[in-house]
Amino acid sequence: MSMFSIEPSNLSLSLTLGLTLSLSGCQSLPKQPHLPESQALSARVDALYQQSNEPQDNTSQSNNTQDSSQKNSPNTNPKSNSTDLVAAISEQNEIHPDLSGYHPIVTGANAFAARSILTGMATRNIDAQYYIWHDDQAGQLMLKDLWNAAERGVVVRLLLDDFNNNAKFDQHLLRFASHPNIAVRIINPLMHRKFQTLNYVTGLPRINRRMHNKSMIFDKQITIIGGRNIGDEYLSNDKNSQFADLDVLLIGKVVADIDNSFASYWSAPISFDIETLATLNKGETTDFLDGLDKLKEDEKNDSRSSLSVYKTAIEDSSIDTDLINKRVPFRWTDMQFLSDDVGKLTKTVPADTNLVHQLRTLLGSPTKRLTIISSYFVPTKDGVNTLVKLAEAGIDIKILTNSFDATDVTAVHSGYSQWRPNLLRAGVKIYELKSTASAEKRENKLWKASSQSSTSLHAKTFAVDDYQVFIGSYNVDPRSANINTEMGVIINDNELAKQLHDALSDDLLSQAYEVKLLENGNLQWHTVERGKKVIYDSEPRVDISDHVWLTIMSWLPIDWLL
Repeated sequence: MSMFSIEPSNLSLSLTLGLTLSLSGCQSLPKQPHLPESQALSARVDALYQQSNEPQDNTSQSNNTQDSSQKNSPNTNPKSNSTDLVAAISEQNEIHPDLSGYHPIVTGANAFAARSILTGMATRNIDAQYYIWHDDQAGQLMLKDLWNAAERGVVVRLLLDDFNNNAKFDQHLLRFASHPNIAVRIINPLMHRKFQTLNYVTGLPRINRRMHNKSMIFDKQITIIGGRNIGDEYLSNDKNSQFADLDVLLIGKVVADIDNSFASYWSAPISFDIETLATLNKGETTDFLDGLDKLKEDEKNDSRSSLSVYKTAIEDSSIDTDLINKRVPFRWTDMQFLSDDVGKLTKTVPADTNLVHQLRTLLGSPTKRLTIISSYFVPTKDGVNTLVKLAEAGIDIKILTNSFDATDVTAVHSGYSQWRPNLLRAGVKIYELKSTASAEKRENKLWKASSQSSTSLHAKTFAVDDYQVFIGSYNVDPRSANINTEMGVIINDNELAKQLHDALSDDLLSQAYEVKLLENGNLQWHTVERGKKVIYDSEPRVDISDHVWLTIMSWLPIDWLL
């Protein structure tokens, strides 16, 4: 029996979604999801790759060259002059025609820099697909980078899930999509744009199904996928909370599969051009750059400390020259790309096509070791039984997820915590990341937590035996398995598998608790604080009211929703 028969899930939809299903009704969407302008833009993308594979010259493409003052602005990526990206990557691809190269992106700063600099290097087109794109500094900076790419003649297509959007962000997207080289589509959209609460009454259960995919593809040559959304807290620049996450930079054979997946979502009849859903408000500026209020406010107040984090990240990064000079230490190996069919959002494809079933087929059942790092770990009764049988058969199983204090979704903790005794009794090792985890104390090369005041695990990765590693958007929970669409890659590499297995050890105890089961059935939380071992006999940072709430939540039949 495969561990991946677990019927997992993701999160971010509130409990209200499940408790008010009976109120759902039908609602109409625009009859024509794709406007002629965006269809023509996609035709232009196809035409670009039917022509010569030689990279195009940026100067000949430019419609509006930036002046020197704009290039030196803290809000602008100064590394936007390289034009040899396609050629440099193509040379490496030719050496490894049947393989793919990967390079982990560990820190949020590097994750931002990689996206920003690659956007500046692109010469043909950029395709981006995200579950969350916040209307904060990171989100507006990334939109500005994409706008500047479009000004050079690069064709930009942005596909967003709609669950975390709002009416104000619609206005940004409308201005953004006004560029002749840009198209924006919203997948499975909410109908009520200004009064979004109404969607929970009129739109369920349709809006319960979300696109959780995350990717950026540059010139169909290089891509970034993983767990990160676009927002300050995902890219290490939020003062209150940070996410410890993992992305991977990919080149080679696997990029074509990721590109094909994007194309299927982009062309789906449930992906609507933003102009079919919203209109620009009267009195709103029509100028895109003028509307970037999160950047203007920072400049106006002369408080450049937060924006300087992004500027420094770009200045410190050498990914542009490293790519051109083939110095990025890509490891070349066999990979398989996995993605849910977009029809999962409309329940028009068989369940056995879901990514979780693809994982089960490709990975099978572990024979030696299984290491899971999942921000939202909701194994369910069937999943727990599977893990217990594996552990009892001698499989070394280790799990890292969020502690109660670190999680950003309390309901998910209730769906996980009730199963800890069963797992521990079978010999499964469980670690829970502390909200105080700091990258300054972490030496593990695979991933790092933030050094800010509150940290939450957001990575989604696991290693099976000594060779196979999955990195992507898929959480080990029922929502990821059955409701949302997900994507990721299986990387067949013993070195990466070893790093992941070794990451969960006693060296982690300054950043996490190890949960242990006593003979009397009680749990203890072992950790290291200020260099000394500390043992908690009750769950850290959980008070009586929290215990009551978690207990009540564990009684409710909502695991399928988590």
